[in-house]
Amino acid sequence: MSEVELPKWANRQAALALGMLQKVADKATEGEPADRTLRLILGDKKKYGSRDRRFFGDVIFTWFRWHGVVGELPLPQGLCVAWYLDGTPWHDAIRAILRDLKWPEPEPLSPEAALNTRKESAEKTFSLSLPEIPNWVPEWVEPETRHLGPLEDRIWELISRPPTWLRVDETRQQALHDDLVADGAVWAGERSPCAYAFDQRGKVNDWMQKHPDALEIQDLASQQVVRICAPEKGSSWWDACCGAGGKSLQMLDLAERDMDLTCTDRREHILQEVTRRGRKHGLARVRRYALDLLQDPELPNIQFDGILVDAPCSGAGTWARSPDTLWRISGKDVQQMSRRQSKLLEAVLPPLKSGGHLVYAVCSLLQSETHAVIDAFLREHPDFSLVPTPHPLTGEATDGKITITPAQSNGDGMFVAKLIRM
Repeated sequence: MSEVELPKWANRQAALALGMLQKVADKATEGEPADRTLRLILGDKKKYGSRDRRFFGDVIFTWFRWHGVVGELPLPQGLCVAWYLDGTPWHDAIRAILRDLKWPEPEPLSPEAALNTRKESAEKTFSLSLPEIPNWVPEWVEPETRHLGPLEDRIWELISRPPTWLRVDETRQQALHDDLVADGAVWAGERSPCAYAFDQRGKVNDWMQKHPDALEIQDLASQQVVRICAPEKGSSWWDACCGAGGKSLQMLDLAERDMDLTCTDRREHILQEVTRRGRKHGLARVRRYALDLLQDPELPNIQFDGILVDAPCSGAGTWARSPDTLWRISGKDVQQMSRRQSKLLEAVLPPLKSGGHLVYAVCSLLQSETHAVIDAFLREHPDFSLVPTPHPLTGEATDGKITITPAQSNGDGMFVAKLIRM
């Protein structure tokens, strides 16, 4: 590649990027999420435009995506190798780092290049010896994902950048469909007709500004959880770990606003977001209150037709979006989360009617947080059984334990189990 003259700002932006990366990496070792640290660093500084912020985000998440390969290298070398392995066109600030290192500027790798090809090409180009592919993820990952197939598939999922998915209100889907597709959105199809994806975040922001009362950002896999719940009109449901309420709003939408919904979370400030989002969509009637299910809670004085436990988890299904998560948790953390998830399932049982559905969901595909939790629950509760349910994206029959891989959703990975109290 012939050398191009760099703009005057390239060296300054390179230094800023490396400084930010060092701060984020240091905070990650203390357990702080990378996106949160980056937001604090950037703050509301007006000197950083949207293009600068996007570049700094790319720097942080590219390095973390390839952390298992480059984590032992000095930060400037590691960032350049990660950028090359990612197959991303060279940014002028990255070129400035390459030239400071007196390294070559090779043509970007093809996005379809095999992992071995990427490794061998980077080693040859930069005269390095990189870790073997199985060592690109922490040691505990392989036994936790063995049931999903080859480890290399999990690494592909880690390095693949998913698009941003939108969910359109059921009542507005037909009216907005043609315009969304004309603007480049990918439609999920008839199995999930309200889901649309954009690769460009700018288009997502444009659509959210134009139709704030009709759209929510919600990953395709996440949308399938509620489709598996399938709340009926007139039914009563409890979203026991509702978070900011994305699935709660989708429940109301699927039931045509005609259902009795209770939303709880242990964080009061998060519940305020449920109310705000509900009002935005004209859904004022949402019962909500703060409840810590693991602290001897006062359960809702209602009998429910269905309960959704969207349990806190490792987030292993979202590694492609938040690759730093992989390096902030340990196998021991996963085991602790698994025990917590089992306790959450136990805690919600009293108000579930006979014949009612219990739906367990985690944005994780790790064995300890998925099959192990449900299998143990069923052994302890013979009055519950799985509900055979078609896979929402493929239509394939399942026994009621449903794995949605990133390859299937072009997004996050999810595990969902649907049970019935007999």
